[in-house]
Amino acid sequence: MSAATNVLVIDAGNTSVKFTAFNGGKLLWVVADALDVLESDFVPDAVYFASVRSKDESIVEVEKVKEAFSNCAWLELSSESQACGVTNAYFEPVRLGVDRWLGVIVAHHLYKGDVVIVDAGTAIKVDLVSRDGKHLGGYIVPGLSMMEKALLSNTARIRYSASEVVAGEGLPNSTARAVTEGCHEMALGFLERIYRNYSDSQWVVTGGDGRTLLDLLKIPLDSQPNLVALGAKLVGDELMRGKE
Repeated sequence: MSAATNVLVIDAGNTSVKFTAFNGGKLLWVVADALDVLESDFVPDAVYFASVRSKDESIVEVEKVKEAFSNCAWLELSSESQACGVTNAYFEPVRLGVDRWLGVIVAHHLYKGDVVIVDAGTAIKVDLVSRDGKHLGGYIVPGLSMMEKALLSNTARIRYSASEVVAGEGLPNSTARAVTEGCHEMALGFLERIYRNYSDSQWVVTGGDGRTLLDLLKIPLDSQPNLVALGAKLVGDELMRGKE
């Protein structure tokens, strides 16, 4: 089976599901609602599905799409020991989140040299891949929102309303600023420490908070908001060609 022409990539993350349409090598659109997919004129030849959610977790949006396009090829992507010229650093490859794996693979193909990939969403994930395609490993720490929620859920008196989260100068002088700016500083310190060790690598960022954090550190970077979808397209196409 040859690689499909029209491909729909479904990226089921921790907090949202993204649908990305490709025609050949061209990215057509990205939406976050299955209804938008079903109401479009786009009909996929294949669907590549990548999820970091548990197998027991129902994803209603995905089931709607699967029912609508039941006649096309459907590939569920997972982390492997090797794919598209990249070797996984994990002793148990499947335990590397598929979103991280796909990001590492496509970053290697896009930049060729040593690459640091930062994905800052629900969690802040950092992975490194060498110029010869070896995934070197990486880190996972709580994202900004997760850090704030951890403080609020595990303390009795750290409380503030959304209206209290305002910008200020100097050291924080309110609980709201102490928490939000403190979490921000923790994330910045984490990334700054990695940059000291890997400043010669190409840095690529994806995820909602990543660009903001790295810009504050003045780290030279390239932004790739659709990194996981691009990686899924690369891996899925290789799997489709392998079925020939």
